[in-house]
Amino acid sequence: MTYRFPSLNGLKAFEAAARHLSFKAAAAELGVTAGAVSQQIKRLEASLGIALFRRLPQGLLLTKEGAAYRPEISRAFDILTDATEAVAPTLNGRKLSIGVSENLLPRLPKGWPRHSDALNAYIRETRISEDVKLIWSNDIDALLLERQTRHRSLSEQAIALEKDMRPFFFVTRPGLASCRQSRAIIEDLSG
Repeated sequence: MTYRFPSLNGLKAFEAAARHLSFKAAAAELGVTAGAVSQQIKRLEASLGIALFRRLPQGLLLTKEGAAYRPEISRAFDILTDATEAVAPTLNGRKLSIGVSENLLPRLPKGWPRHSDALNAYIRETRISEDVKLIWSNDIDALLLERQTRHRSLSEQAIALEKDMRPFFFVTRPGLASCRQSRAIIEDLSG
C-alpha cells in the first residue's frame, strides 16, 4: 500500500504553528528558524492546493481548511508517538527533571508535583534552581521560572494559574517543548 501524504516536516511545522498561531513560536519549539517554518508551510499549502493560514500583521489565523486539518494532524502525531513508545518506551517515555524557582513555589499547587498521581509518570525529580545552564548541560530538562529568559534558543511557554493571573514560564529545549511529558506538566499547571 502506498500512503499519500505531504512532507512530515511540513506537517510538524503546520501542527506547531497552528497550535501557537505563530511561526516564531513554532520555530522555537522545533529548533529551526521562523523562515524555515514559513517555507515548510508554504510548500505544504502548495502540495495540498489550499491555504492553511491567513497571515496577518499581528500573527496567524487558521483558514476553515486549516482549522479542520489541525485536530486530525495532531491526532496522527499522537498515534505515531503511542506506536513509537510501544516499541521503544525509553525513547519518549523517560521522566523529566524540573528546576523550580524558589520564589515560584508558593504559587504552585500544594505539594506540586506529587499532588497529582498523573504527574508521577512524567516527572523524575524537582529541585530548586533558576540556572538555565543546567538545561544545556543536561542536568535538568526544564525550568519553571517567574520571568522569561528571552533566550532565543529555548522554548518558553507562559502558564497562568486560575487563582493568580501573573504568568510564569515553562522553559526547555525546543525538542522537549511539545513532548507528552511537557504537555502533561503544562496542562496540570494551567488547569
